[in-house]
Amino acid sequence: MIEIAPTWFTDALKIQKSEHRISVEGASIYYQKWGDDSKPGLMLVHGSGSHSHWWDFIAPQLLDHFQVSALDLSGMGDSDRRDRYEGSLFGREILAVAKDSGFFDSRPMDPVICGHSLGGYMSTFAAHQSRNPIQGVIMIDSPIRPPDYDYSTHERSGPIRRIKTYPDKETILERFRLTPEQDCENKYILDYIAKWSIRESNGGYEWKFDDSLFDKLGFGHMTRSIAFELSCKLGILYGSESSMFSDEILNYARSSAKKGTRIIPIEDAAHHIPLDQPVKLVEEILRMTDKWK
Repeated sequence: MIEIAPTWFTDALKIQKSEHRISVEGASIYYQKWGDDSKPGLMLVHGSGSHSHWWDFIAPQLLDHFQVSALDLSGMGDSDRRDRYEGSLFGREILAVAKDSGFFDSRPMDPVICGHSLGGYMSTFAAHQSRNPIQGVIMIDSPIRPPDYDYSTHERSGPIRRIKTYPDKETILERFRLTPEQDCENKYILDYIAKWSIRESNGGYEWKFDDSLFDKLGFGHMTRSIAFELSCKLGILYGSESSMFSDEILNYARSSAKKGTRIIPIEDAAHHIPLDQPVKLVEEILRMTDKWK
């Protein structure tokens, strides 16, 4: 049985946007852009193995307050793959898209960078090395682990499956899974992002992500101190049911973040908050950024 998407979702997808490509250190980077340049800029950064279309139904809900761009980080979505990946390079991709979007031009407020999971870490790398002022970074279910964290208990959030070629679109879409795996009641969203996660290749269909990404990136991208050392604002949103946010991680964040840092749970959400609670996520992003003005 096909699940009918709610009106807010279908209306969001009808909002006009533009598509762009820029070259960043030898790789073609794809991004989408919504809204007008009278508003402050907001960068949206997807998680591991994902793509900018995870934000297609969220970005339009932010346009009363922001002009929004969402990119495909290299090795994912419709951006080029690389021989190497590192946090600082992903950060430069984010900043290059922000610059190309005009977010560092004269705006009512400096740009905000908002990232989910891996994208939250990459957002901190971008803000850390930016030569232009950043208003703040919002990390969405991006757990910052303490120095003595036991990685033997670590649940990876990245794609670990090796790419294989499926004979047809129906077969590969049936194999679409969230990583880390979790239930998601909003099947219409899963169906939507799954269709943007595949490409025709080798006479069939394959996932778009580079399956060697984490082999090349390693755990170094989960730098523990950058987020707490930023000169800009920091906000942390996490799923109340997320397997990634233990009491240990929450206590570390609360004790390490600067005074005034908002660390807010999104109720009835696991790790993939943009899929579980997209409307609540928008509300919290707007509430958080409103306090940064």
